Amino acid sequence: MRRSSFLAGICAGTLAATLAAAPSLAHGDRDRDHRDRAPETVATGLVGPLTLAVDHGRTAYVTQTFAGLLSRVSRSGEVTNLVAAADPESQEVVGVSLGRRGAVYYVDTDYAAGTSYVNRVDRHGEVDRVSQDLFAYEARKNPDRRQTYGFVGLGRSCAQELAQFETDNAGNLPPLSAYKGIVESHGYQTTVVKDDIYVADAAANAILKVDGRSGKIRTVAVLPARKVTFTAEVMATVEGATGVDVPDCLEDATFVPEPVPTDVEVGKDGTLYVSTLQGWLGEVQPLSSVYRVDPRSGRATWLAGGMHGATGLAVHGRDVVVAEMFAGEVSVIPKGRKTAWTLFEVPSPGDVESDGRHVWATTGVFDETGNGSLVRYRMR
Repeated sequence: MRRSSFLAGICAGTLAATLAAAPSLAHGDRDRDHRDRAPETVATGLVGPLTLAVDHGRTAYVTQTFAGLLSRVSRSGEVTNLVAAADPESQEVVGVSLGRRGAVYYVDTDYAAGTSYVNRVDRHGEVDRVSQDLFAYEARKNPDRRQTYGFVGLGRSCAQELAQFETDNAGNLPPLSAYKGIVESHGYQTTVVKDDIYVADAAANAILKVDGRSGKIRTVAVLPARKVTFTAEVMATVEGATGVDVPDCLEDATFVPEPVPTDVEVGKDGTLYVSTLQGWLGEVQPLSSVYRVDPRSGRATWLAGGMHGATGLAVHGRDVVVAEMFAGEVSVIPKGRKTAWTLFEVPSPGDVESDGRHVWATTGVFDETGNGSLVRYRMR
């Protein structure tokens, strides 16, 4: 995912304000009485709590990403900071996950220096770098270089009109004309299997694997690009969110958003589960999907869709739980279904995790007062 996309939009308050004011697009309810069972608040006062991990002792770890912090939250709700970025304006702390022997992993990105690494905090609080540079790997490999995004199949006249439109609005809009996968990296989420680390790189549009011993990186899978019809309704939504009138010839054209993987988790059978945002268009339309990915072959199989801003997921028993940041809800995809059910509604949830009995979620990512929360919801 582009840093200039939803993270920058949240910080600037522009897109965030539009989405926060929009009505929730709740799914149907699997559990009709869930609204009477509000989640329990564990901690408050969190700043941009984008990612989350929970151990079996129910100690939680949260990245207060907009403050450049990795924090531990005790069972009583006490917040202790483990890592603090030297310059939160240029450094990002995100993608927390748990490994063996009490290790905590996260992605440390320095946009000013142009570097990004997976780091590990041991039980004594010592921080070690465990991966090669994600930015350097992207520059060498660019895993999605063969995929095409943007408007495809346009006639010559419309393509020329679109090119002129982009020139006239340079710097104000994301890329619209067809383009190949570009060189950019944003390691956004991690999960640990034994001593190796899987990374959902939201800008590379790929799932990467870091060898826990050597730090070497390899591409596990490039997420599929799913076509979208740019209907009049979609066009109106985009124009309302951006304040710019797009060319009329684009109505009913085919648009291919970048898939943008936002989380990766491992099921009991070793299968990877991946949530996707579907690029900037997925910020204003419910286009998010969840995939199953074979970690050996890299084959991605579509599991479910129709979610709005899926920015985190968790495997809970036979179900998949999803944080839908832009819908203002945490939803569940029951095994065998292709759509999600609303589990509970909360303001701008960033991530979800399961401890086997509860679903945990970070909320209030858009809260401009820095009063994000960590909540816990007991599953029946």
